[in-house]
Amino acid sequence: MTEVEEGRSLELEISAERPKKRKRKFVSMDDDDDHVPIPSRPYKSTTLSLMNPLYLLRLGPGNIRWGTRERLCSLLQKLVRQHNWAEASGVLSVLLKGTCNVVSCSTLNRLKFSVSMELVKHVQGNHVKLTRIRDIYEIWMRRIRSKRVRLEERLLVQLEFILLYLMHGNVEDAHQAALSLMKENELRNHPMSNLIIGLTFFQLWYSNLPEEAKLKDLDQGIPSQSETSEERFSNQVGNTEGINEFYSHEAHSSLQYDSDTSVMNGKRIVAEANNKLQIELPAKIDVKPQSKSLTQDVQQQSFQSNSTGNDACFYDYGSYMPDPSIFSALEGLESWLLPVRLPHSSEKLIHLHRQMLNNHYKDAMKYFQLALYSTPPLLTALLPLIQLLLIGGQVNEALKEIEKFCNGLNAPFPFRLKASLLDCFNSNDSVLLATSFEDILKKDPTCHLSLAKLVSMHQNGDYSPESLVEMIALHLDATYAESETWREFALCFLKLSQYGEDRLSACLNGKENKPKPKYSIRYNRTPEIFTVGNSGKAWRLRCRWWLTRHFSKKMLASEINSGDLQLLTYKAACASHIYGHEIDYVVNAYTRVKEENNRDLLLFLQNHFQNSVRIFSNFKDRSE
Repeated sequence: MTEVEEGRSLELEISAERPKKRKRKFVSMDDDDDHVPIPSRPYKSTTLSLMNPLYLLRLGPGNIRWGTRERLCSLLQKLVRQHNWAEASGVLSVLLKGTCNVVSCSTLNRLKFSVSMELVKHVQGNHVKLTRIRDIYEIWMRRIRSKRVRLEERLLVQLEFILLYLMHGNVEDAHQAALSLMKENELRNHPMSNLIIGLTFFQLWYSNLPEEAKLKDLDQGIPSQSETSEERFSNQVGNTEGINEFYSHEAHSSLQYDSDTSVMNGKRIVAEANNKLQIELPAKIDVKPQSKSLTQDVQQQSFQSNSTGNDACFYDYGSYMPDPSIFSALEGLESWLLPVRLPHSSEKLIHLHRQMLNNHYKDAMKYFQLALYSTPPLLTALLPLIQLLLIGGQVNEALKEIEKFCNGLNAPFPFRLKASLLDCFNSNDSVLLATSFEDILKKDPTCHLSLAKLVSMHQNGDYSPESLVEMIALHLDATYAESETWREFALCFLKLSQYGEDRLSACLNGKENKPKPKYSIRYNRTPEIFTVGNSGKAWRLRCRWWLTRHFSKKMLASEINSGDLQLLTYKAACASHIYGHEIDYVVNAYTRVKEENNRDLLLFLQNHFQNSVRIFSNFKDRSE
């Protein structure tokens, strides 16, 4: 949403809150005063307006009062965009006092409280006092408890409040806030509530793990609770005293979490937790030579289906202990799938496994499943659910969960999860593994990681050049690839042209209706995947499109100026296979490489010129 649209949205919400015009009360004078109507208590109103300018906001018809508030909001947004914090604090102070009774305008509330937190962050810099931000959130949540406030707005603020604690490593307070959220009937069944509650229990579970089981590098970058609780608030921005007093006064009477009582009967109050778990996708592909059979190494796990009317399965870990060989296979997974460090000793592994499957683990599983099987499903809960299943040794169940969403959704992420697990547990089945990576590229053609996996399988002899050339072409339809991708693309064309030497086609000399009975035999280097069926139609359109997308004069000039001779060479080799080596792109690229006197790249180009497939010429011949 643009800044103009945001401002317009704020004006509309404020305008919706305008009250009806009030009729002023008039009193009549005696007959001796010619019955001239005058307002009541004029001197008091004048005195208040002179002593307190904010009093003017409450006078006059509604359009004047609300128009002033609209102008204040616009001015505040402008000052925040300009990072003029001194002036913004003054405008915010006026706006807070002038709109203290407005609760149902969600956009106005978010503007006021979000700017307040930005001011606090600006004043305290990298050492933000968590209690100050907490006070602002507590006042915000207290103000929007009215039934006139939308349910989504109330939920959003409470979830932001819980995430604030999680981001600062204060998992105990996040747990208390989550328990309070679970007590609210209108909010606790929302899919996003289940997700955040599940994350809170996930953090509680992770914080109670032994230190040797935690991944230390995942805890960096998050300040600890002690680092954020000892800093003092300093008034370095003008006019912040009023804001400080406003929040300090109301924070004492804001909502409190009953930590001294039993919140939610039967629920647990947990110990101090660690920092938030951060998950990053791997930046490098490491193809594992070892292979394990999924059907042999993974035992069948039992689970119970809860009769709640949905498809969520709640697993029973009472007497289940997986084979230790499963955990040895799990060591090959990346940290984004297995965020724990497993011991090598079997005895320590059994002890750790029993320690890990505690109540927090089960609660996290439960709420992730509730979020995942909501309507519509909240796919964000799939990854942490799969992580917990893998940590519990439930590999088969993890694959079952992933398979459900591969069949029912069009999103690429479940396919990525499936391919990662198959690559670890069933890498011997190259057909199934290749199909999984192909499914990812069909859902998300920009995924270079899946393409790199297919290239690696092709180099090992487990993936055909016909299939790889289709997948690379699909990737190039969506991206502008690096030189290595174009190199593999050119090598696939070269292999296909060499295969074509074994295929002979007989063609009649001459055209139709002309009696030329002589026949000649020639090689047809163009495989049928480029000319026949739906694939042939796709390549026909692709050849025309790529003339302007990848092989235009503008693209050629840009690549020559960049000085990347490898990219220029490999693209020219691909262009010779598609269009022939007579087109301008190939001629100019060859001239440039020849000027640089790069012998290896020249030999590469010449080899491809001599064995070019010339796909586009087949389409021209058919049209003539």
